[in-house]
Amino acid sequence: MLVNLEELNGSTIHAVDGEIGQVTDVYFDDRHWTIRFMVVDIQPWVPLSEKTLISPISLLEYDIEEQQLNVSITKDKVKNSPQIDEHETVSREFEKSYFDYYAYGYYWVGPGAWGEYAYPMALVKPNTLSKDSSETEETKTTNHLRSTNEVTHYGIDALDGKKGYIKDFICDTDSWSLLYIVVDTRDWLPGGKKVLISPKHLDKLNWEEKTVTCNLSFEQIKACPEYNDDKLNDVEYLAEIKNKLMFNK
Repeated sequence: MLVNLEELNGSTIHAVDGEIGQVTDVYFDDRHWTIRFMVVDIQPWVPLSEKTLISPISLLEYDIEEQQLNVSITKDKVKNSPQIDEHETVSREFEKSYFDYYAYGYYWVGPGAWGEYAYPMALVKPNTLSKDSSETEETKTTNHLRSTNEVTHYGIDALDGKKGYIKDFICDTDSWSLLYIVVDTRDWLPGGKKVLISPKHLDKLNWEEKTVTCNLSFEQIKACPEYNDDKLNDVEYLAEIKNKLMFNK
């Protein structure tokens, strides 16, 4: 199922024994364009708590009508999990302590977005290989986590100049990959048109200038499929998106 992150933010996280809190941000990996953590506000039941992270590995299902994410962990497990200050960066060292606490496999060990697996939930019961067996020196110390709250509204630096900005992201709730970027083109196309582009069309993030370098031209972006959030899970609409983005390969 596809969902936009504007809708995912504000969703309720529901543990096996009750409500945990609401999603306030999402951290994604800018190499694989995959969601690694949801930032959850648990202050309603844990006063003075720092931000709490929930991994897609623990997710059971997303109820789009109720805007609720059901997870396979308990409230006490979340309450006692490794915490991080709201303004701190999520380091690889923190990730290791977090994954060890939950007894999850490391997603960065292996060739794919979720290591040896296609879906994050498989890491709840990882294989018996040593976690360090296929770690490189780079993956042992470095991650590539970015906040979607931070990156949303970054300008799109196309091949022939700035052409719009990031409005939203589209996530697949099976693999938790970010399949599409919603680009708002209202500053240069009549009618405030929003289009979908693939993450493969983005080259690098520029933190100082708050822009994303894009390998498409003005005309190519203009030809990208128009975004319609009411049809995100419509089969014909999704086929149309794929066909139009194939044109921009």
